[in-house]
Amino acid sequence: MKAKKILTGALSLAMIVSLAACGGGSSATPTPGTEAPETTTPVTAAPEGDGSLQRVLDAGKLSIGAEGNWIPYVYNEDGTGELTGFEVEIAKEIASRLGVEAEFQISDSWDPVLAGLDAARYDIVICGVNPNPERQEKYAVTASYAENPYCLVVNGDNDEITSFEDLDGKLCINSPSSAAGKIAQSFGATTADGDLTAAMEQLNTGRADGTINNVAAVDEYMKSRPEVNVKIAAIYEPAEGEEYMIESAGMLRKEDQELCDKISEIIQEMIDDGTCYDLTVKYFGQTVADSTSIYKK
Repeated sequence: MKAKKILTGALSLAMIVSLAACGGGSSATPTPGTEAPETTTPVTAAPEGDGSLQRVLDAGKLSIGAEGNWIPYVYNEDGTGELTGFEVEIAKEIASRLGVEAEFQISDSWDPVLAGLDAARYDIVICGVNPNPERQEKYAVTASYAENPYCLVVNGDNDEITSFEDLDGKLCINSPSSAAGKIAQSFGATTADGDLTAAMEQLNTGRADGTINNVAAVDEYMKSRPEVNVKIAAIYEPAEGEEYMIESAGMLRKEDQELCDKISEIIQEMIDDGTCYDLTVKYFGQTVADSTSIYKK
């Protein structure tokens, strides 16, 4: 009796397995009067983010584009030739907090820096980038980490240009695509490309009317080259709502938003823990650091 029950159970199980095999799978013929079961393809979850942060982490380096020969922002220190400056230290600290090395690619003027970013030759530009709306539209822009006021420089004997309004119809030696160049153009000036050294030389010889640059960079140049006959004619004051004109931020390609967001987090940490403030004191002095509004928020 017991053996009969076991045999009956085994036969029943075999029939169930057989029926399941006949009825399973998408190729089975449906029973008349019933609909075929819908087939589903397993959905693979899309990876989060755009991959830009992981790309940098995997590479073990953050590649940075900048314009050189710009004391005290990006320059080679006399005697050692080591790249240093405010922007360099900001970039190195960001890379360190990402857990990667900082790798710099330096250009001798501004426009090639932008071209290099567009061509994906590096990950980010850290070089006093002004986060204006035009750049916000085209690029991914980080949180601001510094404020750098601009000034207008003219020949030391020039008494006709005493304000930015006097630039109408004049020639300024500034990259047309730079923040300084845009300021000059907004006041009616024509712009021609050239770094700070070239601009000062052309002002000294009377081949240009003015140049606009960061106050700290101009001060440093005038201290190191007192024989060059130039002077500061005016300090730029941004209009209300345009305070970004004197701010500095990192700039990345639009598709690298994940990396941009992470760097913004790091910049905020650097502001909160006083790193940006201390670097500002080191390169520009206590007064500039204390007057930087983004460190007070």
